[in-house]
Amino acid sequence: MTEIMQPPAYLSPSSMATFKQCPLKFRLSRIDLLPDEPSEATLLGNFVHEVLEEFYTFDAAERTQAKAKQLSKIVWDERGWEERVLPWISPSPDALRMFRWNAWWCIENLWKVEQPESVSVHAIEYELDGELGGVRLRGFIDRFSLDDSTITISDYKTGKVPNKKWASDKFLQLEIYASLSEQLEIGKCSSLELLYLKEGVKLQKDFTEKDKANTIAYVQNTKSEVDACCESGFFPTSKSILCNWCAYKPICPAWTSV
Repeated sequence: MTEIMQPPAYLSPSSMATFKQCPLKFRLSRIDLLPDEPSEATLLGNFVHEVLEEFYTFDAAERTQAKAKQLSKIVWDERGWEERVLPWISPSPDALRMFRWNAWWCIENLWKVEQPESVSVHAIEYELDGELGGVRLRGFIDRFSLDDSTITISDYKTGKVPNKKWASDKFLQLEIYASLSEQLEIGKCSSLELLYLKEGVKLQKDFTEKDKANTIAYVQNTKSEVDACCESGFFPTSKSILCNWCAYKPICPAWTSV
């Protein structure tokens, strides 16, 4: 008899994206709770996020490149980033220097997409925890501004700018946050921003009632699919180019059976 698995107590935008990418990866990470080892790319993103989280707590007049550079060094030194990075990067003598250079390149490119001293920040790394369409969700917004009860949600990205035909898909995480923010009565969302810092590009879109309806349907459908997999005990694999960066590839039956 197949054992019925207990679904996670809540979903997040990233866990739902993982389920859509590969249901087995979702099970291994969210149900079996196997550790998902970091990569150089995820560590780079985490470091840049940490620096910018601190940077936007400063008064507008202090948000200069010089302050960002000083802050980057403080975060690196005081939070043990060298020890956190070394096990996951190339053993090349230049690897650590290149990691820090790439991180600073992303931070410096912030000035290509906006004027930090003009950004009105209401909250940073803001946790959302509530129900949307009857599904409990949790997640963190990188940053949002609030103007006359209308909010703009912004998200930092350190990867490549997506191809135009896939760009709209990249807003799904923010659409979930926007829908949940409205449900929690934080404010009505008017605009979403993706700040691609590696290339200094900002992607922006309005958030509409149609977007909200589509987002709720996506969340409910994903939850139903997760519950069905838990009930059957079967989480299928989905092979793709993304498998090359998956920490679970060595134990995945789609690869170990080849």
